[in-house]
Amino acid sequence: MAAPEPLSDDWIAALDEAVRVLRLDGPDPSLRLEYRVADGPTWHVAIDGDGARVHPGPADGADVSFSTDRATALAFAAGDLDPLDAVITGDLSIGGDPRRLVEHQGLLDDLSGLFAGLFAGSRGTDPG
Repeated sequence: MAAPEPLSDDWIAALDEAVRVLRLDGPDPSLRLEYRVADGPTWHVAIDGDGARVHPGPADGADVSFSTDRATALAFAAGDLDPLDAVITGDLSIGGDPRRLVEHQGLLDDLSGLFAGLFAGSRGTDPG
């Protein structure tokens, strides 16, 4: 089965499916991350004691938000651009309280690992 087109509704649904396997240990986390693509979709990750989910649309009370354009978002999806580099160059804006990212670093690392597997499926393959 082909990987969904990055930034499509099916891709956001695939993100949601990927994060459902995440098991949260320790105290109940609570974190809302919103992703906005200026010329594309908005979606958010909701993490709480029941687990993690990805939903289309804006978050109600996002702790941290990320805003970028389609080209930058596609570069993230392909694994061709590091988010920190994008922040430094001004291609990615962060809103809210970025300290929340530090508080949940381990959880965010787990999410990144899950997303990386899905994003790798978004890359073109050489029919060789």
